[in-house]
Amino acid sequence: MTPAPPGPAGPRAITVEAPTVTLAGWDYGNAGARPMVFLHGLTDLAWSLHPVAEAFAERYHVISLDLRGHGDSTHPGRYTVPHFVADLRFAVDALSLVRPVLFGHSMGAFVTSAFAGLWPDEPAALIMVEGLGSPQRVGETDPAGRRAIAGALVESLNGQPKRATMADIDVARQRLRAAHPGLTDDRIVELAAKGTRAHPDGGLHWKWDPAVREWFAVFDRARHEEWWGGISCPTLAISAAHAWERWWLPSSPARPGPDFAGPVDREEQARRLALIAGVEHHVVDAGHMVHFDAPGEVIDLTRRFLDAHLSG
Repeated sequence: MTPAPPGPAGPRAITVEAPTVTLAGWDYGNAGARPMVFLHGLTDLAWSLHPVAEAFAERYHVISLDLRGHGDSTHPGRYTVPHFVADLRFAVDALSLVRPVLFGHSMGAFVTSAFAGLWPDEPAALIMVEGLGSPQRVGETDPAGRRAIAGALVESLNGQPKRATMADIDVARQRLRAAHPGLTDDRIVELAAKGTRAHPDGGLHWKWDPAVREWFAVFDRARHEEWWGGISCPTLAISAAHAWERWWLPSSPARPGPDFAGPVDREEQARRLALIAGVEHHVVDAGHMVHFDAPGEVIDLTRRFLDAHLSG
């Protein structure tokens, strides 16, 4: 690993050489403080969380990582929750992160919450932003429907993932602006630059492996919810009031996904929350990308939660 400077002097690029993948990320310095690890969501990258990560750099030793297959981490072609959790397990050990605070958004929250459930004595606290899972798909409430959905997802693995290209950086900025109208122009410019690279055949492509979408076909909700039962550290869950219409809705330009039955209803949300002992839950007036729409609220909720539960 490339060492970061002492103190919160700003993020430095780092790499962690795990056995099957090289993880890239950012170290915000302040190495003597309690560690705080940030993990982003599917088809995103660590820099997406920069404004939130930066807000905690003076008090914590902040590490923000690109998941395998994302950002500047390598693309090994194997993308399951256990693989992502194994990478986090390796990074925590390799970087000697003792009693870290774990902060995850969306799929990153599934990774951090799995870690917290499997090794409950290690995290000092857990923050899950939009980490309770997606809405249910049509037919998912009965066994026959779940089998049909599973069959379709397994069949999708026979398709060849395609990497979409963009003519230039302006197209990347336009796509970010269309998908995330709450972002400032400065953030759009920043994320387009950090999140793209040159395509061998010309133009640009996003810095994530198209195969990471196979995660949907191999995700086991029942097993993951069993892991949640092992979480014992203080846990904050932040949900988005408008995740459905701004992210999961099938017609949304941000996510033209499978045929979801509707937003996560209160009963289902309560069932999922009840699996995590003592969880504190807040709903924010934002879309799924809460750190894009309401970064100040995410920071304030997280800071108040950590101040209440951690003494140092």
